[in-house]
Amino acid sequence: MPTKADRVWSEFMVVLDAMAPDTRAAYLLHEVFEASYEEIAWLIGEPADLCRAHVECAREHALAHMQPLTEKEAPSK
Repeated sequence: MPTKADRVWSEFMVVLDAMAPDTRAAYLLHEVFEASYEEIAWLIGEPADLCRAHVECAREHALAHMQPLTEKEAPSK
C-alpha cells in the first residue's frame, strides 16, 4: 500500500508531466533551485518575462491540482 508521501509524489509527478517542457524547467529551476528569472532565461533560452510567466502558470496549475489532494488528507476535526 502506498504511503501518503508516495501518493503526494505521484500526484506531483502527474502535474509536472502535464506541463510543457519549458514551463516545467522554469518552474523547477525557480522553485527547487531558487534560480532567478534571468538565470532561467539564460539556461532555457527564453526571455526572463516569459520565464516568469511560465513559473506563475505552473505554480497556479500545481496549486489547483494539489488542492483536492490536501483537502482529502486534512485531519478531521
